[in-house]
Amino acid sequence: MKGNVIKMFALCAALVGQAPFALAMPVTNSYIQSSAKEIRGLLGGYSQPTVYVNQNACGEPQSSAMACGPRTISVGTGFLQQQESSYGNYVAKFILAHEWGHTVQFTYNINLQPPMQELQADCVGGTFAKYAETNLRYPSFIENAVASARDAADYQEHGTPSQRDYYSRYGYANGFDNCMNSI
Repeated sequence: MKGNVIKMFALCAALVGQAPFALAMPVTNSYIQSSAKEIRGLLGGYSQPTVYVNQNACGEPQSSAMACGPRTISVGTGFLQQQESSYGNYVAKFILAHEWGHTVQFTYNINLQPPMQELQADCVGGTFAKYAETNLRYPSFIENAVASARDAADYQEHGTPSQRDYYSRYGYANGFDNCMNSI
């Protein structure tokens, strides 16, 4: 009996340790393209990029997430899956919206000094998080998105954790126009 209880406890502990991975949305090409369509509903009037999946379309050395012009976003499913597994559902959508923000910057020749270029894109990501919640009826994921953004801070190019937190929440609270006009 004691051995069975120990095995059951070990199994439960293993399952709890695996919970974030088991509960994360599966990030596939279909999920990414569906997310792009949702983002297009908010930002499509400003830019119309093509989202390339697992193709290193921007010439990046590894699949992550990046925009490299007004019409190109390159993302990797492994990177986005890792973000969803680490920070929670729909973080991949926030990251994709952040990259979409860069395509808007390319489209309108917005060239801000680092880290403001990245922080403005965080702001745009925040606007999509609010749009997804209010218009698409997603549960709020701004906390998950902010946690991901904070952890990706590098103090120079992307800003500090507190800056990334602030601008993501600013976009969530104040909308796209304020991201583009106040930053």
